[in-house]
Amino acid sequence: MLWVVTGVALVLVTALVAVAGHRMLTAPGPRSSGFADGLGNFIDVFDPARARADEDLRSRKFMGEVLPSPDDEDHPVWRVDLQRNQVRIPRAR
Repeated sequence: MLWVVTGVALVLVTALVAVAGHRMLTAPGPRSSGFADGLGNFIDVFDPARARADEDLRSRKFMGEVLPSPDDEDHPVWRVDLQRNQVRIPRAR
């Protein structure tokens, strides 16, 4: 009895995957699929270190350079005059 129930469940899951895959491939427009997103999240479960590394690489796209804050003791080398639209760069000594 257990083998029959397991077999029926396996056939239903396989049919569901086949129908969802067919719909994803034959969709006329560029649509996102929640089913594909759900399958993509399995990497987080089975390989969390790889998932963290991938997330870190994706976040590096949006990194910017750190600018010194005005409170730092190092004063900026360039002098910007916004009224005259001039930037003065002192010569190196």
